[in-house]
Amino acid sequence: MTTPIDTALILDGSPLPSFVIDADHKVVHWNAALAELTGIPAAEVIGTHHQWRAFYRAHRPVMADIVLDGSTVGQLEKFYPGKYRPSRLIPGAWEAEDFFPALGENGRWLSFSAAPIVGADGRVIGCVETLQDISERKTLELARRESERRLAEILAATPVATFVLDQDCRVTHWNRACEALTGVTAAETVGRDEAWRHLYAFENRRVVLAELIVRGADPAAIAAHYGDRAKPSALVPGAWEGEDFFPGFGPQGVRLHFVAAPLHDLRGEVVGAIETLVTVDPQ
Repeated sequence: MTTPIDTALILDGSPLPSFVIDADHKVVHWNAALAELTGIPAAEVIGTHHQWRAFYRAHRPVMADIVLDGSTVGQLEKFYPGKYRPSRLIPGAWEAEDFFPALGENGRWLSFSAAPIVGADGRVIGCVETLQDISERKTLELARRESERRLAEILAATPVATFVLDQDCRVTHWNRACEALTGVTAAETVGRDEAWRHLYAFENRRVVLAELIVRGADPAAIAAHYGDRAKPSALVPGAWEGEDFFPGFGPQGVRLHFVAAPLHDLRGEVVGAIETLVTVDPQ
């Protein structure tokens, strides 16, 4: 006869920090992984209502408490504003990500979910909450966002008219100098694949050099659009540069020197292009 496996042993052997509360919100299980994450041994919390101690400096409900009480959106919004979502896998379960300053020396980011435990009669008899330390991922994510913010700030402040296209040729950046040159605001063009419309005074569709770069156009394709007005850049690999007259700018038009260069992801794939435009002084 096969001996049934105790579910408590399964929970305790799980590498995911987890705890269980009963219908009275008392802690009935606190696994080894959670004890290691929080520094609080199971003996200190089992049989108490002190699950909050591991995560907060003052008494307040944890997600398992809210789920056990019926998961009202009002309570979730009060304690996890804008950070919660229903589980896609478990009916009645909720999940969230949040920063816990009371954990460790510098606080930790955790991803956590709480699911109701239903008895044989269909009544909720408890709740299990599992947690995962995502501090490293969050640190990298926040660093990436800060890098993107700083780059956007640099582009906005540069005196050279500059715009950026993504892999679908939609405008992602249109700096202030570009606004001044074209008379078109970033709000009018960001998110659209119509950079050409603001650069050329033509009603018919025109392809800008950055678009050709994104689409991987070969020299013949570029020549078909620009003739001998564009050539490979001597400074930037994969970039092209050229000069052309833009009759739509100013009362008499403007001659511009422009350079378009590919943007690559970590795998070396082209995921966009950046183009700069500089007024050429008349001879």
